[in-house]
Amino acid sequence: MTTLSLSELVFLLFESDSTPLHVSGLMMLRPPEDLPDFGSRLHRQLVRCGPVVAPFDQVIHFTPSSLPRWQAADEVDLSYHVRLAKLPRPGDGDQLMELVARIHSYRLDRSRPLWELWVIDGLESGEIALVMKFHHALTDGLRAASLVRDSFDLTERLGYLVPFWQLGSRIDEEQPDLSQWLQTLTPAFWAKQARIGLDSLKLLCLATTDRLCLTHSGIRLPFTAPRTPFNHISPERAKQVTLAKLPASRLNRLALHTGGRFDDVVLTLCDMALHRYLRVHNWGDSDPLVAMVPLHSADSDERLHMISVGLVELGRPGLTPMQRLKAIGRTNRRIREQTRRTSARAYNRYSSVVNALSLVAARYDSQQWLPPAANMLITEVDASDHPLSLRGARMTASYPLSLLMPGQTLNMTLLRYDGMLHFGLVCCRHSLPGFESFDRYLEEGLEELESSVFSHISSSLSPAN
Repeated sequence: MTTLSLSELVFLLFESDSTPLHVSGLMMLRPPEDLPDFGSRLHRQLVRCGPVVAPFDQVIHFTPSSLPRWQAADEVDLSYHVRLAKLPRPGDGDQLMELVARIHSYRLDRSRPLWELWVIDGLESGEIALVMKFHHALTDGLRAASLVRDSFDLTERLGYLVPFWQLGSRIDEEQPDLSQWLQTLTPAFWAKQARIGLDSLKLLCLATTDRLCLTHSGIRLPFTAPRTPFNHISPERAKQVTLAKLPASRLNRLALHTGGRFDDVVLTLCDMALHRYLRVHNWGDSDPLVAMVPLHSADSDERLHMISVGLVELGRPGLTPMQRLKAIGRTNRRIREQTRRTSARAYNRYSSVVNALSLVAARYDSQQWLPPAANMLITEVDASDHPLSLRGARMTASYPLSLLMPGQTLNMTLLRYDGMLHFGLVCCRHSLPGFESFDRYLEEGLEELESSVFSHISSSLSPAN
């Protein structure tokens, strides 16, 4: 048995019925025309695909004398974990979104391995939808996207189904031996911990001096985000799913012409659409929004889903799209420079403390007297540059659906697949009415950003009068 890591334990401790902490993914498949009843056939084949390997055969074992541990389940009932749903006529997109939102809303059963796969048939388009659902203690969105890619590639190469639950993962990796435990008793170990703690304290000092406008490091002090509807928690927390997709080439072109990065353009586009939503619904937007953005560290030895999360101040209201892009690019560049000057462990520890404080504050409803730590979580994931297929059915789209952090009512997760940037937007429908129109705000925002950038370039190239 393997003891749960601290990050895995946190995801379990802070989970509740109103705040389930799992990630999902929606994939659209277009079956070949000569394969009728493809969804039912696929479901029957998947249910027969044993055995199930770790970590997908693992359950959490609680004991009063020790920390919770992962252990192999006595049996994994694939007929429970792999489910078939058929939409009633007409099987349109609204019905699909309603079902996906319901699937994404309920908690996974902790007495079983913490994952599910849904095959959804009955769409009027003739497509098949797959919904994969994993607890965040089991895996994260980055690992889930990798599992999907490997599963589809192996299935096509070998000619038979290789589902993700037959692909090994991290939980049963080697455990620390006695020599590693003895290292914690040496002065060198504690000296290293002291250095990491000191570096983390320096980050807090930088965030404080930034708040006082004495420095410009880009490190944001937590609990200074504006109060917005993205933090107004409804007791019901009924989820709504909204999807959008844009050509990644258009965002790459903007990054190329402005000398910025792809993620700068993405954050700018999201920021523009969010401010448009606030204006349409007559909500004041006098302060810049603050987004939680994952920062990946190459030398971190934590499990994959224990990554640092930075607080990124987005653009101030009233900026032109070009000004907004430059401001967000400067902030991101300063954060990257600061993280390069700080050890990955120190930034990870600082991030962990900030996240823990945010979770505790949200859990005890501190927003009555304390500003939010951040307004929303924005995550970007890479999936595959080439189109994927499963048993002859081409995957036409892949949308990531992530969790709503305690204290937040919006999560924006983006995934690049086959030349398109897919947006999976999860929100509380009672806190954010009308959010189903957000895809239009993204499209309009991209057109406005392109117009602003290329107008700026044209004016800078034109000869002076």
